[in-house]
Formats: sequence, structure tokens, C-alpha cells
Amino acid sequence: MNTGLTKRNYFRQAPELVNSKFTLSNAESNLFYVLLTEIDKDDEEFKDYTFTKKELEIKLGIKIHTSQLRNTARSLMQKVFEIYKGDNNWEMFGFSYFAYKNSTITCRFDKGLKPYLLDLKQYAVADIRHLLQMKGLYSKRIYLMLKAYDKVGHRRLEIDELMRQLEVKKSYQRYDNFKRKVLLQAVSDINKFSDLEIQNLGDAKKPKYFEEHKPSRKITAITFYFKKNWNDIKAFIKTIRELYSNELLYENKEGKALKCSDKGLLYYSDDMKHINQTESIKLWEYLHENREKLICFQENLLDDEEIIKKLKGK
Repeated sequence: MNTGLTKRNYFRQAPELVNSKFTLSNAESNLFYVLLTEIDKDDEEFKDYTFTKKELEIKLGIKIHTSQLRNTARSLMQKVFEIYKGDNNWEMFGFSYFAYKNSTITCRFDKGLKPYLLDLKQYAVADIRHLLQMKGLYSKRIYLMLKAYDKVGHRRLEIDELMRQLEVKKSYQRYDNFKRKVLLQAVSDINKFSDLEIQNLGDAKKPKYFEEHKPSRKITAITFYFKKNWNDIKAFIKTIRELYSNELLYENKEGKALKCSDKGLLYYSDDMKHINQTESIKLWEYLHENREKLICFQENLLDDEEIIKKLKGK
């Protein structure tokens, strides 16, 4: 049993879960993603997570009434995550357990979600602090779909499949409404609140934030082009310290492996001594400028073609 919410802000999901079919309200998704941050990357089994309502309020950044928490937990447990694996091959999961007693919350994940949340070889990583700020009902989902491809820098999404995955309401199923209420809202939220920047393919007067594919009279797919939105080196350093401690960052010309310790200090793995402040500043600047080439990022690169094959059940 884990007692007390961790200070961890990141969570990992397998691509199959990122692209599964489900829809959550903002309150449900915020609760769900906060709970995902409780899973440690080295966990082999799900645990019972126990924490106070006050701790949850601090992490969410809002005050929660007990009745509101009960309603959100109940509605979350009624939602289904559907993972499509091809014709006549799919899985469905729900949230497993949620209890509240004397201002203390206890919850657990369904064991069927283990392949998609534990011991992951391929995964998308997200920061809960980005997601909590997004207001659009579908913005968080679209962000996570793009985040899974952040090393690729672009992603094509089939409109019919995207609507199915998001379970968009009927009034949004006309493309013009879907574009205005879902896609452009997601662009606004992602560019304003996240570590991704969706590129404007047009100009300032006529912005165009995704390429529309129209083989005939109907737009059937769109492609987003995006890049890392790491303008602040402090955010980059925090990412490395929280997510990639003791992982290989890069090797210098002499073959010395540079890593970041649990204490957030840089060191070379051959002598394990922390690097002095003056050299560390220069190294952090170098790592930031060359962040797309860091070994820890490259090892987590999702195979674009492999994911597409899995999604289509080929």
C-alpha cells in the first residue's frame, strides 16, 4: 500500500491506451491522470494508493467538496476504456476501486491495465501540470496522442477514427463543428499550456494549424506538425531530474557517460563524482541545445509505423 500522494508529476502510458476509445469529463480526467502519477516506473504490480482529500486538492490545485469527489469517482468508475486490436479483437477495462473514509481516499487500478501502465517498453510521457490547465473537453486526449509522437514531430489522424476514439458528442460530428469546437480548442490549449508547440502552417492573418487531407469532397484526415516547447532551460532541467535520473544522457568524445543523479546533479558514471557548478552550467546549456539527440530520449522513441499497424490491426 502506498500512503500519501507522491510529488511526482509525470506518468507513462502505452500507445494502445493513449489511442483507446473513451471519453472523460474534465473532473474525471484530472482525477484519473493524477492517479496515474502514483505509478512508479519500476512498479511490477498495482498497489492500493491511499491519501487524504487535502493532498488531492493540493495536487489538483482546487478545493473539492466531498459530494463532488463522490460523484466524480462514481462516474469515473462507470467509464470504459476500449482498446482495439483488430477485427474481433478488443479489450475493455474500467477503474477498479475507490473508497473514502474520514477524509482518506483509497483506490486501485484494474489489473487488466497492467500491460499498458507497468513495465513499459514503449510509452508516451506527460506532465500532469500541463493537462490540469487545459479546459477543452477533448484537448487532453489530443495532446496525449501527439505527445506519443513528440520525437517524430508530426502525426496524421484519420477523422472518423479520431471521432470514435474521443467519443465526440453528436453535435460535433459535422466536420466544421469538430474543427472549431474540438481541434482548434485543442490547439489553443496545447500551445498555451503544454510542452508541445503546434506549428502554424499559414500566416498571422490566416493561421492554419493542421494539414487537411481531402482526397475527394470530404476531409478524411488531418496532420499536425509540432515541436518541443522548451524555451525555458529550467523546465528542461526539471524534466531530466524528475524523469530521467541515473539514465544515460549522452557520451562525450572520450566515451564518458553523462548522467543526472537522484539529487539532480550531473555526474560521469565512470567515477560517480558530481560535476562542479561551473562545468554543470555549461553542460546543462549543451544538453538543452542538443536535447533532441539525448540518448535517454532516443531510447523511448515510439516506432511510428509499428503503432499504425497495431491500431489498424494489421
